[in-house]
Amino acid sequence: MHPALRYAVSLTVGLLVTATAVEVASEDHLLAMSLFPLYVTVTSMVVTHRRAFVALNRAAAPARKRAAIVGGVGALTGMFLLQASIPAGIAGFGLLFLGMATVVADFEDL
Repeated sequence: MHPALRYAVSLTVGLLVTATAVEVASEDHLLAMSLFPLYVTVTSMVVTHRRAFVALNRAAAPARKRAAIVGGVGALTGMFLLQASIPAGIAGFGLLFLGMATVVADFEDL
């Protein structure tokens, strides 16, 4: 994907997530504003390494089991964060996605 298109997609996703969080948040505006760089970075990394993410769906059984455990723990924690604050929950999911994207990018570069 052309870098300009990748960055345009990343900026659009970052703006949409941030605008949604600001719209529903009655407080925590600084946290909501921090979502923009987080989701721009995550989206850019996922788009850059999209083939590696697709290849993960065809992984062996142990990899799927690890993914299920991480997804379950992430969903449970995300649910509790969303109950505390919607921007905090969105940030928690963004950090989970950032960690996954970083690991996929690191293994793809090996």
